[in-house]
Amino acid sequence: MTNSATLPQAIDRAVNFAISARGRVVLPAVKGAIDPYTRRLERLFSTLGKPFSANELVQLCRNLARSLDAASGQKTPTQLSVAYEPAPFPRQGLVYGVQVLPSERPTKKLLAEGQLVLPCIPSRCDVYLQQLANLFDVLTYPLNAEQLDRLRERLQQELEKGYLLLPQARIRVVYGTVKGSQTGLTCKVSVVTRSIDEQAREILAKTPDYLAKLSPLVKVTDVANSIEPRDGTVLVAGLGTAQHAIPLARQGFNVNAIDLAEPFAQKLQEIAEEDTLPISIAAEDLLDPLVSLPSSRYHFAVVTEIAPRLIDREALHALLSKLSETLIPGGTLLLNLFLAADGVEFDTLALEAARAGNATIVTRSQLDEMLENLPLELTSVESVLDYEKTHRSENAQKLDPWYVRWASGQQVFAMPNSPISLHWLTLQRGTEASAPTAGETQF
Repeated sequence: MTNSATLPQAIDRAVNFAISARGRVVLPAVKGAIDPYTRRLERLFSTLGKPFSANELVQLCRNLARSLDAASGQKTPTQLSVAYEPAPFPRQGLVYGVQVLPSERPTKKLLAEGQLVLPCIPSRCDVYLQQLANLFDVLTYPLNAEQLDRLRERLQQELEKGYLLLPQARIRVVYGTVKGSQTGLTCKVSVVTRSIDEQAREILAKTPDYLAKLSPLVKVTDVANSIEPRDGTVLVAGLGTAQHAIPLARQGFNVNAIDLAEPFAQKLQEIAEEDTLPISIAAEDLLDPLVSLPSSRYHFAVVTEIAPRLIDREALHALLSKLSETLIPGGTLLLNLFLAADGVEFDTLALEAARAGNATIVTRSQLDEMLENLPLELTSVESVLDYEKTHRSENAQKLDPWYVRWASGQQVFAMPNSPISLHWLTLQRGTEASAPTAGETQF
C-alpha cells in the first residue's frame, strides 16, 4: 500500500521532471576559476531541478578548463558564456554550450538571462518561491524580504489564475540582469497557455500521418466486438478520436466523432472522405454544458482523455449524466479516468498536482456515489495498461512511452507504484426507455 507521507516527495520529482528551463549566464573569463565556476553552475542546474550526473560534472570541468585556457590567450577582454536549454526528447535534463566571447571592457559581474516554466500548482507557491530565491542567490542577486513578499504575492496570484484556466497552463518566470550601469535583476511572472488546438497543429506539422498511424487500444476493440447490431451508431469523443473512430467505422459502425482539437477533427474528416468511411465529425468540447447530445441515440460510446481533464467531481457527474442520456436503453459506455488506489488519502497538493498533470483523481467511493442516481450500471473496472499488457498483440504498435508514463500516474507521482492509474470503466445504461429531451441538438 502506498504511504501518503511519501507523496509530496514523489510530486517533487515529477514536477522537477516537468520543469522547463532555458537561459544564459555570462562570467568573467578568469583563468584559474574552474572550481568556483563549476560549483556555481552545479548549483544553478540543481536549483533548476536538473542536476548534473557525476560524469556530466567531470565533462563540465573539462569544458570550462578548455574555454578559460582559450580565453587567456586573447589580447582583448573576454567573457565566458554558458547557454542552456531543455535536452531534446527523449533525453532528460538540460544541454549546455560554453563559448568565449569578446567583452567591451573587463567586468567582475555575473550577467544572466533566462526563463523557468512551472506547472500551475497553487499549493507549491512557497516551494517555487524558495526555488526562485535560491536561483537568484546563485546568480549573485539575492532577494531581500520586501522583494520576497512581492514575488510571493505575484506567484500566488498567477498560480491560482492558471490553475483555473487549463490543466495545460504554466507559470513562466522571465528574469535578466539590468543592463547599463545599474545593478540588479528584473523578474516577470505570467501565466502561459498552449491550447489543445496549438498542440494538435504542432503534432500534425511534425507527423502529418500521426492520426492514420494510431493503433486502437485493445479494450475498445474488444468491447466493440460485443456490440449489436454491427452497423449500429457509435459515439467516439475525446482527443485524437481517429484512433478509434477509423477502426470502428471499418468494422461497419456508423461513427459520430467529437474531437477536442479542431486540427485533429479536420484531419479525421480528410481521412474519412478519402477512404469513404461512415464518420461524421465535429470539433466540440463535450464538457461544455451548451454542447448537447441527442437522447437515446447511441449503441456504444467511447470517451477517452476527457474525464482526466475535469476540474472536479461535479464536472464528472455532469459528463456521466450527459452520456447516459445519449445511450439507447441497454447501450454501452466505455470511459477512461484516473482511479485512486484503496486507502490512500490525497491532500490539496496532490489533487492540484493531478489536475495540472491531466490526471484528475477519482476514488472508488466517489464514483459509486456519482452512479447512485444515474441510469448506468458499472459492469467492469480494469487498468488500461494492465489490459494492454495482457491482450495486446506482440505485433501491434507499441504504446508511446509518454502515454505509458501518463497512464501509470507517474507524471503526477514519480514513484514505482503510483497511487493513481488510468482505468477503463465499462457501464451499461438501464433498459428503461426515456422520452427525447425537448430542444435537443441532433448530431
